[in-house]
Amino acid sequence: MQLILSGVERRDKCLKRFAEACKGTLTHEWDGKSIPVVVGNLHGADNIQIACRKHGIPYILIDHAYFNRDFNLYVARFCVNNYHCTDWRESGKKTPKVKEWKTGKHVLILPPADKIAYIYGAENWVNETIKEVKRYTDRPIIIKKKNEGKLSEYLPMAHVVVSFGSVADVESAIAGVPVITSRYSPASPISNKIEDIEDLKHFERDKWLSALAGCEWRASEMPECWQRIKSLL
Repeated sequence: MQLILSGVERRDKCLKRFAEACKGTLTHEWDGKSIPVVVGNLHGADNIQIACRKHGIPYILIDHAYFNRDFNLYVARFCVNNYHCTDWRESGKKTPKVKEWKTGKHVLILPPADKIAYIYGAENWVNETIKEVKRYTDRPIIIKKKNEGKLSEYLPMAHVVVSFGSVADVESAIAGVPVITSRYSPASPISNKIEDIEDLKHFERDKWLSALAGCEWRASEMPECWQRIKSLL
């Protein structure tokens, strides 16, 4: 296993903490064969993910946590073979309170960030999704790109959030707005289908949130983190 250093202190400190638990090798260059561990999508981490997905090589991706957001990554999420959680085992960890499911007026579409679109080949996702949504509803469509205003300002009037996959999907479902997502989303277990956009299901969220909580770990929990995720590789 190779942990790929980026030269960014907060990212590399996180890798070094995890390296002590998994006994991997810290390096600046991936050898193209070992299981790589990367932080985020910058500094070549995007191309490493693309190569792994193309050749069927397992990888671990570290990024900001879902519930305990920490810029310095003393709390971070650890995901296997995807930018988001793919481990749906319950964790027993504390989860946030949820609001009751609600209804609204418009369809809120959240495009993938540029790097995510590049890694997953989703450059045409927005146009294709708009066409598909219009097949099943005549509700107004609002598109919110990343960093364009606060998500909380869009949710009160939203009937549904349609997203390729981001932390915003989790925040939307916690706020009581149903979601329609791709299989890469952290909210995929509670996702509706586009054809059901006018007859949305209201899923139970406790087990799903417990699983999401199970993929985020504090700096002091690296041995436990490694024990949980290594079986997924």
